[in-house]
Amino acid sequence: MRSTTAPGTAPVAPGRIPLLGHLPRLAVQRVGFLQSIRAQGDIVRIFLGNRPVYVLNSPEAVHEVLLTQSRKFGKGLLFDVARPFIGNGIITSERDFHLRQRRVLQPAFHRDTIAGCVGTMTDIAEEQVSAWRPGEVVPMDLVLRRMMTVMLVATLFSTERPDGAAAVAELGERVAEQLTTVMRGVFVGTVLPAPIASSPLLGHRRYLAAAAALRELADTAVRQARQAEQAEQAEQAGSEGPERRGGAGHGDLLSIMFAGTPGNPRGMSDVEARDELLSLLMAGAETTSTTLAWALHEIGRRPELTERIKAECDALPVGALPAAATLPFTERFLREVLRLHQPSWLLMRRALEPVRVRGVDLPRGAELIYSALTMHRDPAHYPDPLRFDPDRWLDRTEKDLPPGAYVPFALGNRKCIGDHFAMTEMLVVLRSIVSRWRPRPVAGHRVRPVVHALIRPNALPMRVSPWPAD
Repeated sequence: MRSTTAPGTAPVAPGRIPLLGHLPRLAVQRVGFLQSIRAQGDIVRIFLGNRPVYVLNSPEAVHEVLLTQSRKFGKGLLFDVARPFIGNGIITSERDFHLRQRRVLQPAFHRDTIAGCVGTMTDIAEEQVSAWRPGEVVPMDLVLRRMMTVMLVATLFSTERPDGAAAVAELGERVAEQLTTVMRGVFVGTVLPAPIASSPLLGHRRYLAAAAALRELADTAVRQARQAEQAEQAEQAGSEGPERRGGAGHGDLLSIMFAGTPGNPRGMSDVEARDELLSLLMAGAETTSTTLAWALHEIGRRPELTERIKAECDALPVGALPAAATLPFTERFLREVLRLHQPSWLLMRRALEPVRVRGVDLPRGAELIYSALTMHRDPAHYPDPLRFDPDRWLDRTEKDLPPGAYVPFALGNRKCIGDHFAMTEMLVVLRSIVSRWRPRPVAGHRVRPVVHALIRPNALPMRVSPWPAD
């Protein structure tokens, strides 16, 4: 049958309903719906109500939008919805402003800097997992979210100023508590028309309240850190001695934000620092803890993997840093978790000018969706894609795949700034847990994916048992 789609036009996905478009299918099936339309073409149109959205279905299309023609695209509707509530930080900001802020934050995520954080990460993980008791049922999803928040605050924000550190720690606690509400509100506001998304029945008031509370706490943390910074600089200015280091000398993220740079001599404003603080706490805690929760789910279902990870971790020489070179199987295991259980299932971009991608003409303002999760389940690149198999990465490495086929941390100038930081955290936490405990599923509990802005387990209670003595 000949296609009736005009040249240069993306085909429309089947199942469109008048007025509602594809909203019912996306609302009910979510990932399943996006997976079902992959065979329709490299780029397919769906409709959210009467609003057309272009879905990128091939690695080549994703690579073109995220990398080769990235300057022609902005962040898109998802981030427009999030920006008023989580601010204009590195997650949501655009173009020159995003580049400037990213350059300021980059030193905190250099590999040498991260290597210096491994001791603190290990201490936090060991302190928490050593408190568990044999046979105890641990709510892993909740415990991991709190652990990753504590780890992020302890490694990226200075403890030299107690008041400021306490404010950031309190913010981290509230982020862990309120994040689900905020991210659900962002998702609802993205896929539904504004009059429906703002309905109290959909929790819009809770969303607004949670976002406002987080902004207020972040403002307090930044204000206290700024006051401490200014007091220290005034003290240094009135004394002789070593060369004045200024705020950046602490090396923590708030000090780095306050410090002047050639592109921004006055440093970030309080509002800019607040937005970056919120962005980093939200992205750094939630995505990493969700990935770890799925990792423990897979460990619980496959005891043989637990044994391989434990053997590898036990053999790690004292002083060696956890990395792909020192924990190759554990790193492959996490790579497979990120393939099969990619938390960020839906991301967006917007065409800033008319542009052609994979033979499809996109008008200025066109909204685009891409799903790393559906890319990661493409049988053309991942044989038996729903099978969890860390050793598949021995047969075909990431370099052997087409660009855009494996994008757990995105690509190009919007690639996650904390990708290496997150992988290091996860290796540290897995090593601490598996070296001491065998986590197992709780009988009768069924783990189901809950899909909002991220895909997370509905709940992950696991019973922990010690390894038998040698």
